[in-house]
Amino acid sequence: MSMYGNFKKDFGKKVKYYRTLANLSQEKLAERVGISVNTVSYIEHGKNSISFSKLPALCEALSIEPHQLFIDIDCENENKIEKINKILKIATPRQLNIIQNLIVNILDMK
Repeated sequence: MSMYGNFKKDFGKKVKYYRTLANLSQEKLAERVGISVNTVSYIEHGKNSISFSKLPALCEALSIEPHQLFIDIDCENENKIEKINKILKIATPRQLNIIQNLIVNILDMK
């Protein structure tokens, strides 16, 4: 294994993460980038890569900067954080106080 691990697989996970975050289907992303749905699927599964000439269209469709596809992020944790943020946005003030107290106690923060 190279020092870069499985670059295509990691890249694909980031594409899928940002696509999900943008609330886009594979079909909609493919349409916006000008590639096939199969190509999107292959990219997300690390079986294919996107051509450099399509990278700007991909980033525009995902509403991200190109470097975001190349930096190391933990997509699973990012997804959890996004879900928590969605929950927090609809919580009542009372629920927010309870959640805050739980977090403080769980993380043993004072």
